[in-house]
Amino acid sequence: MFIPKLVELEKYYLVSQTYTRYKDHSEAPQKTSLLLTDYADEDMAKTHLQALRNDKYAAILNLQRPAHKAKLLELLGEQSAFHVFWAVVKSTRELEEKINAVFKPNMKNFIDRNTNWRISRDTTLQPSVELIFGELYITLTHEKQAIRVKFEDIETA
Repeated sequence: MFIPKLVELEKYYLVSQTYTRYKDHSEAPQKTSLLLTDYADEDMAKTHLQALRNDKYAAILNLQRPAHKAKLLELLGEQSAFHVFWAVVKSTRELEEKINAVFKPNMKNFIDRNTNWRISRDTTLQPSVELIFGELYITLTHEKQAIRVKFEDIETA
């Protein structure tokens, strides 16, 4: 279980939010998808929560509170009405390499449509990834210019 590891790392604060990217194709009763983002800093968790003011599933779980820990275990349980996902990147370097390999045409399409950058075919893009409020963002740089964009915008470009 990852709860003891979060406590060990002093990442006591989990922000929950609706997660719209998961599509359940099973015939089982549909569950609501939630995304959890962990924080060591309570103020950062509160800032994230403020950005979710229109999300009815937005909340902060504090792993230092037994009731919150119990709620998390309930959310993760077999009888839960939720699919729970965790916003985490195992290896930033590996993810950046994969995005460059798989989404290179999409990145070039996005750049062509949304910037005035002129990039040759031989240019290797060097995306950097960052999790911001549970969302994956890609930063693309060319010469001395940079643009930060949601990953989903690259996917659909």
